[in-house]
Amino acid sequence: MLIDSIQLSFMDVLDIGLVALVIYYVLRLIRGTHAEQMLIGLAIMLILYEVARTFGLLTVEWIFNQFFAVFIVILVVLFQAEIRKGLMRVAVNPLSSSLAPQQQLIASIVEVTSQLVEKRWGALIVFERETGLKHLDESGVVIHANVEAELIVALFCPETPLHDGALVIALDGQDLPEVRAARVLLPLAKSKYVHGAFGTRHRAAIGLTEENDALVLVVSEERGDIHLVENGEMSVALHGNALAAELELRLTSMRSGGGL
Repeated sequence: MLIDSIQLSFMDVLDIGLVALVIYYVLRLIRGTHAEQMLIGLAIMLILYEVARTFGLLTVEWIFNQFFAVFIVILVVLFQAEIRKGLMRVAVNPLSSSLAPQQQLIASIVEVTSQLVEKRWGALIVFERETGLKHLDESGVVIHANVEAELIVALFCPETPLHDGALVIALDGQDLPEVRAARVLLPLAKSKYVHGAFGTRHRAAIGLTEENDALVLVVSEERGDIHLVENGEMSVALHGNALAAELELRLTSMRSGGGL
């Protein structure tokens, strides 16, 4: 049998494993970026090229041959940002850098909530997990900014046009967290029972987490309470050290699951 005739040595398995690892790394690097769309476009062009060769479309085949002759140069131009980012990641020690972004993020969020409670400004902050939320970004304004306490507080100022809706923070195990979008509209809770003391922000947080694995932080402008919402369930009111400890626990679980 054919299967019996196949013999794989340790080096063959290692070779296949390394290629699979590189492919996974590249796909993870471009996931959710413009490079992902360009890669799909290139795949479609390859399919069209094979169709042209199969049916003898000489002119189309010639055009594609000219294109593929400089394919490496085109690839570098199209994916220069991703290539640069990937090479920078290779030089980073993942063991020494994995905790620093998380600790910095927690410190910034705790500082933000402290200022928001003092000012009595409401807030809705979403931490994206494995299930992407980019389809919701279209309802808001894409920012792509560093997580800075001053920026987040300013975005939730009632006098700014972006204070309504949610702020989405994208978490990636190899990149620094970023404020990806603001003024994002979230689905309201589907649960029939939501306590009447909770407003639209809380209902939106529960509604999102009922159908998504995101973690949502809600700051109430009326009561000054801070709640974390996950899997459609709301935590008790959290402040200061208690909030920091709960964020560390939940964000660590997110990191082990592929997030931060």
